[in-house]
Amino acid sequence: RLVGFPGRFHSWDSRHGGWSYNANYSCELSMVLTGAAFVHKFYLHMYSQFMDSRIREHVDKVMNCEDIAMNMLISHLNQQPPIKVTLRWTFHCAGCADTLSDNTEHFNERHQCMNMFADIYGYMPLVKTQARADSVLFKTRVAHDRGK
Repeated sequence: RLVGFPGRFHSWDSRHGGWSYNANYSCELSMVLTGAAFVHKFYLHMYSQFMDSRIREHVDKVMNCEDIAMNMLISHLNQQPPIKVTLRWTFHCAGCADTLSDNTEHFNERHQCMNMFADIYGYMPLVKTQARADSVLFKTRVAHDRGK
């Protein structure tokens, strides 16, 4: 499974008749961004060798949606949602002046990717969950002599 943060989710947009990528804060998730994620090397092999080449070609063309493609591939193969860790909602890059998510077209491309990839798979492989794995010691008071 894909393990990481922050979480994102997909939803059906009945107004537009298609899948929608959603980055709003929610307890529900069906994807984690790959910038802060762990994945077994098997899935990297499957991404480059097994996944439909139309998906890879589209990702290369738009320079976007690689995380959506990876999440869909892994969910397609194991029929399970990713595992979100930490309470973090977002990932900040202190040294980055501009980010893709600041661009309005970025989200439009991601909606299009969701629908294109689902069409290629023939169904929506993403699996929703509300589960999250947190540190056992998260916000736990530790005696001074037992702390770092």
